[in-house]
Amino acid sequence: MANRTVYVKDIDAFIEMIVKAGYSYRQLAKKAKTNPTTITLITKGERNPSPKVAINICRALGCQFDDIFFIQFIDKSQ
Repeated sequence: MANRTVYVKDIDAFIEMIVKAGYSYRQLAKKAKTNPTTITLITKGERNPSPKVAINICRALGCQFDDIFFIQFIDKSQ
């Protein structure tokens, strides 16, 4: 079975998008229906977002999933 993990393509570009949208991490978290700590950890590269959180972040920032994130497939069957 393949495991799928969502990753941020470019953390600096992601932070820039947040700033350009005029959000603080707390404001983005509220719009994305998540915890401010989650946003902080994602921007530090210490946590990967769940697919649901990633989609909510994209909606809050008004962008497409592929603008910020990518999915890596890992086959753990071997």
